[in-house]
Amino acid sequence: MRNHDADGRTIAVRPMSPDDRPAVLALVRELQAHEFEIFDRMIPPEEITESYLQHLDKDCATSDGVVLVALTGDQVTGYASLLRRVSDESYDETPYTYAYIGDLVVTREARGGGVGRALIEACEAQARAAGAKWLRSAVLARNAAAHALYRSAGFADHLVTLEKPLEREG
Repeated sequence: MRNHDADGRTIAVRPMSPDDRPAVLALVRELQAHEFEIFDRMIPPEEITESYLQHLDKDCATSDGVVLVALTGDQVTGYASLLRRVSDESYDETPYTYAYIGDLVVTREARGGGVGRALIEACEAQARAAGAKWLRSAVLARNAAAHALYRSAGFADHLVTLEKPLEREG
């Protein structure tokens, strides 16, 4: 799949290759650093290692998943993990499956240039090709940029998780 960024450069999206792993790991750390600023329970980015990618590999193997990379020119400028077959585990719903975008991150320099949109479109195409009827993702409530991106791509709230801190007294 090919799109163009704000400067007219081609954005290509394809499955991650073994040679992409260092760039994807750097992007995972970049995402972790961003989320660490808005959510204090994230693991510090410097503690994210190759084991994170191994977990992605395992998730992809068990849920018909793929890790997609976006390239602007010959540079990896973003990635998304997509699980094409996730089973709903609710006790009060009819069993069904859906596709799920787990991670989506774009390099700081490429943000706002169409890379995130290209990754979402590629995930949607992959999910449709796999027969998924629904595509989901989750974002931190305070990540306004991610909310805006997903909403502009046609996503709407499905389930909102609420949390109340229970700090110890005394």
